[in-house]
Amino acid sequence: MREQGGAAPQDLDRPESCELLNESWEHHMLKLEVAGAIRTAGWSATLEVPAEDGSWRADVMASSTDESRRMAWEAQLSPITVDDIAARTDRYAKEGIRVCWVHPGARPPQWITAVPAVRVRAPQERNEPWVVDDGLAGFVYRSGRWKFQEEPLERFVRWALEEQLVSAEVLPRYRRVYLVVDGEQRRFRRDRWWTSQKSIADQGRHEVMRQRQDAARAQREARQKEQEEAAERRRREVEEQERARKAEEAERRRLEREEEARLRLEEARRRWAEEAERRERERAEREARLAREQAKREEQERQDLETARAWWGRLSPQQQTELFRGHLIWPWR
Repeated sequence: MREQGGAAPQDLDRPESCELLNESWEHHMLKLEVAGAIRTAGWSATLEVPAEDGSWRADVMASSTDESRRMAWEAQLSPITVDDIAARTDRYAKEGIRVCWVHPGARPPQWITAVPAVRVRAPQERNEPWVVDDGLAGFVYRSGRWKFQEEPLERFVRWALEEQLVSAEVLPRYRRVYLVVDGEQRRFRRDRWWTSQKSIADQGRHEVMRQRQDAARAQREARQKEQEEAAERRRREVEEQERARKAEEAERRRLEREEEARLRLEEARRRWAEEAERRERERAEREARLAREQAKREEQERQDLETARAWWGRLSPQQQTELFRGHLIWPWR
C-alpha cells in the first residue's frame, strides 16, 4: 500500500478494541487506503471508532487538527438495503458528523445516490492510484447536464474533508446522466453527487434559466393555443354563417318550390274549374238543345195530330170506314 500512495498500518491510530481481524482483506486494504489519504490531507485518521452509545461504528474517522470537525468514512462491500444505509447516515448526521460511503465493486450499488457515496476503482498497475469513478460529477452549464468525473481517491478525500466537495441532491430534471462505456453511450440516473459549490450554483442558475424558458414557452404555447382557439372560433363562426346561409337558401328554395306548386295547383284548379264549367255549359246547352228538339217534335206531333184530326174530322163516316178498311186489310193479310 505504501507503493500506491497509501499509509502503512503502523501509521494509523487504532483503538484497542479494533475488529480488523474479523474483516476481509479487500475491506481492510480499502480502509487503509482511505486512512492514508486522510492523513495526507493533514487530518488524523482512526480505525473502528464507535459511538459512545454504541449506535454506530465508523470504519475510519477523520478529525481535523483542532478536532472541531469530524467525518466518517465507511468502506461498504457487503450488501445493504437503502433504508439501512440511510438510517446509519442519519445517525451520523444527528451527531454532526459528515459521512462518505465508499464502494469498490465493479458495479454501482443501489444506494449510490441515496446517501453521500462514491465508487472507487483499485489500481491495475503498481504505480497507479485508487480512483473515484462514480459518485463525483461536475455540472456543465452549456449542455445543462451533469458529467461523470474521475479523480484520484487521495485528492477526492482532501477536497471532501475541506468541503471543497459536498454531497448535494440533484434537481429532478437533471437526474439523467450519460457515459460512454465500452464505446456505447449509456444512460444512468443519479439523485445525488459529490460536487463543487460552483456546480451546485450552476445547476441552480440553469434551473432558473430553464424555468424562465419553460415560462416563456408556456406563454408562447398559451398564446398559440389562444390564437388556435380564436382561429377555431372564427372557423366555427364561418361554418355557422355558411350553414345559416345554406339553410336560408334551402328555405328560400323550399318556399319557391311551394309557391310554384301552389301556383301550379291553382292553375290546375282553374283549368279544372274552366273544364267543369265548359262541360256544364255544354251539358246545359245539350240539354237545352234536346229540350228544344223535344219541344219541337212535340209541337210538330201536336200540329200533325191537330192536322190529322182536322182532316179526319172533315171525312164522312163512310169515308172513315172505307179508309179504315183500306188501312187494316193489309196488316191483317
